[in-house]
Amino acid sequence: MLNSTAFGSATVLEPEGIQTLDVGSAMKQVVAPLLKNRASSGSAYGVLVYGQPLAEPQQNVLVAVQTFLRAYRVAWKALEQIPDFIGRANGVNFELFEAKRFEHVRFFFGRATEKDLKERVQAFPGVYIMTAHLGPTLLKSLNLPQLPPRFRDLPLVMLVENATEPAASVSVSAPARIEELVTPQEEKVENAIARDTLEWRQEFMRNYPSWTSAEVATQSTSTARNRAAIASRWQRENRIFGLRYQAQQYFPQFQFQDGMPVPIVGEVIKTFPEHATGWELAFFFTTPNANIGGRKPLELIKTNPDRVLSLAQAFAHPADVF
Repeated sequence: MLNSTAFGSATVLEPEGIQTLDVGSAMKQVVAPLLKNRASSGSAYGVLVYGQPLAEPQQNVLVAVQTFLRAYRVAWKALEQIPDFIGRANGVNFELFEAKRFEHVRFFFGRATEKDLKERVQAFPGVYIMTAHLGPTLLKSLNLPQLPPRFRDLPLVMLVENATEPAASVSVSAPARIEELVTPQEEKVENAIARDTLEWRQEFMRNYPSWTSAEVATQSTSTARNRAAIASRWQRENRIFGLRYQAQQYFPQFQFQDGMPVPIVGEVIKTFPEHATGWELAFFFTTPNANIGGRKPLELIKTNPDRVLSLAQAFAHPADVF
């Protein structure tokens, strides 16, 4: 069905284990969940396509599974960037989406004819992830982030190209928790790039209401003559953090309750290095975290502050997790 003569073999991950197939046969399982009038999408979770012929393909379960898990995390991050309009309507027409901010990540949505798939889904070295059988319970048991709700019932295949190449493979020479497959240092580099963009800061200000110093004083019922005094004092005491935006100081509202600082916020601030900026703290609180199933740390501020603190320690001091 698909041209795959340039490749050696593919590893297919299924509930019963893994098997090695020629790429053409494996790609039939990739497109199965996207075919129109297909009653079943098969049972495979993913297909690993190797770019070079393997003289003696070996079914190394550890390497295959860890490569798949790593690719899922990469694809999930890119999936979060896809515009909201995709996947909202049931029976969405087949389409291809490439995540521009993530190199070599592609998504195939919706139902298509065999002709459409032959033209648009070509075999590439990398990991194809079929989400149809990655239910919430399974993802949770693997400590993987859940698919965004709007994609959970949508025919979807995620492709992370080159993820099976030697440079991208995952070492299994030492024990590692699943959440460490994408290392904290890699996370930190990506985080720094994202939070330093004007686009990200603008998006944050649109999505997370913030107060000025005067508004903080009003909410706290302060009668100080200097309306900026109480916010400045709390910031000096590391009880709250501020953001400099368009020549104005703002304080995100989620760090207050009944006009007063939420204690865990101060503990998180003290966990970060002294040179950390308010934007770094904002990024930590509002970025989906794989260690809590893709939820954001701010969602646990009131219900599980101890977990928020442990996440902050791992975020601010990534070397300590090894």
